[in-house]
Amino acid sequence: MMDQLGMHLKASAGGVDRYFNALNTTLARQGIRSNAFGFGEGGDGISLGPVDQPLAKRWQAVRSRVVPRRGKMLATHFSLYALPAVLGRRWQAHVVHFHGPWANESAREGGKAHAVMLKRLIERSVYHRADRFIVLSNAFRDQLCQGYGIDEAKVHVIPGGVEVDKFQPMDTAKAREQLGWPQGDPIVVCVRRLARRMGLENLITAFHQISKQHPKAKLMIGGQGPIRAELEAQVENPGLSESVRFLGFVSETDLPVAYAAADLSIVPSSALEGFGLISLESLACGTPVLVTPVGGLPDTVRELSRDLILDGTSSEDIAAGLRGWLDGTLPMPSREECREHVMRGFTWDRIATRVCEVYREAGWRPELS
Repeated sequence: MMDQLGMHLKASAGGVDRYFNALNTTLARQGIRSNAFGFGEGGDGISLGPVDQPLAKRWQAVRSRVVPRRGKMLATHFSLYALPAVLGRRWQAHVVHFHGPWANESAREGGKAHAVMLKRLIERSVYHRADRFIVLSNAFRDQLCQGYGIDEAKVHVIPGGVEVDKFQPMDTAKAREQLGWPQGDPIVVCVRRLARRMGLENLITAFHQISKQHPKAKLMIGGQGPIRAELEAQVENPGLSESVRFLGFVSETDLPVAYAAADLSIVPSSALEGFGLISLESLACGTPVLVTPVGGLPDTVRELSRDLILDGTSSEDIAAGLRGWLDGTLPMPSREECREHVMRGFTWDRIATRVCEVYREAGWRPELS
């Protein structure tokens, strides 16, 4: 039996949770017996209790519900919850899914020094008790090995997968009608957490630069986060408020529709972007995506078209890409080519098979249902 320990059971809680949910759904479909533990409600996993309960109670839930099963295979997706499961205990195999440098991300977003230090200590305590690691990109492999002293031989690079039955093309006009978006206007969509390292300030500045030449172009920004008020204030420029719209939280149901309704999506991250699942989800819906040359983002589009990789992260670099698309001087892959790119290498059936190969290498012996 295999146990998966994640963050939240609800897939819409974030990229890590979508990965966790989709991986476990795929394992079940492939007949592999596993238990998925997480907090909150939603999905098909086993809830360890409310997300908002005190940390001590969350750790106690891990110890009382997950730890008694020790001796089996354990795959962990978040070091904070993995810690009480691995301290002083030995599993048949322990594989860490490294979704990003938690402490570094906290520091980048203004976390207090003592909190950042504590997070780094937790990460190190968990990672140095793992048999193997799965990372989403070469960029994350380098961060894991260089930042935490992990032996590169233990690290396997396997990209994230896309739920291709959920993210798929649909008629653009119907998608826009469903969302109440204008027909006929060029529309760019960006769905991100509204946080500092996501590059949204540069994206809005870039859109301001091109709006005079392309007044009909629209930018739809989806997501929530700590800098929303700051971004909204930035949009209060003459002529820009009519071009940029904040969508707020985009539900799992509406997300594929939003990608299908757009002519282009964009991921303007400025730092610590290990992979960029959202770029693949856009491509699965047939919508081309421009990405900054940060972390693992280029890995998601390089084999489709290198023209989709911007020259840099600045507002000028982003504006140049958007201007080239609007002017027709930057070639874009067709909707069919975008979809085929995902189907070739990023379906969850393919990804889950590769993940299980790492589990076996770590010592797991599968039980089929």
